[in-house]
Amino acid sequence: MALCGDDHKKLIDRISRIDGQVKGIRKMVEDDRECMDVLKQIAATVGAMRSLGMVLLEDHLKGCVSKAIRNDTDHQRLIREVTDIFFKFTK
Repeated sequence: MALCGDDHKKLIDRISRIDGQVKGIRKMVEDDRECMDVLKQIAATVGAMRSLGMVLLEDHLKGCVSKAIRNDTDHQRLIREVTDIFFKFTK
């Protein structure tokens, strides 16, 4: 199944920023930067990843799940899938 949202450019832009953050962390480690500076950048990157995941989850709920419910498919399976992924994001 394809991505539910229409704005793939926005997602790619977010992923590119995250990629830049990860490369920045690598450079910080290579440059032997202070631990707290590296940890702060890691925290920012994790936050960006969570944000990306939430955007995708919202698109999935508004698009794929909503459409499937309207088409009267397996509601319980859909709810279980969304619940499972939601719990993974909250760990």
